[in-house]
Amino acid sequence: GVDSSVALRMVQEAGYTPRAFYLKIWLEDELAHLNQCPWEEDWEYATAVAKQAGVALEAVSMQKDYFKRVVGETLVEARAGRTPNPDMLCNSRIKFGMFYDQIGR
Repeated sequence: GVDSSVALRMVQEAGYTPRAFYLKIWLEDELAHLNQCPWEEDWEYATAVAKQAGVALEAVSMQKDYFKRVVGETLVEARAGRTPNPDMLCNSRIKFGMFYDQIGR
């Protein structure tokens, strides 16, 4: 999104050569017809931003991990009468968890 686009430019302006990634985190491609998830639009936007910045964009599939570690936990918490925060779970478990470990520090 916008935050990532701005961060990409700021990292470049600081003299670094960043890598750009698009995390596919929702619904397996075969099941995409079951839910509205405009990942194609997101991919086009991310591609345009990366191209403008002169950076290659890599797609990383984290769909199964997202379903297990975010959606699954959200359902467990909701069934228990608690109000889960899937965005927080995604940030801590996927973006700054498994993805960080997979790509490297």
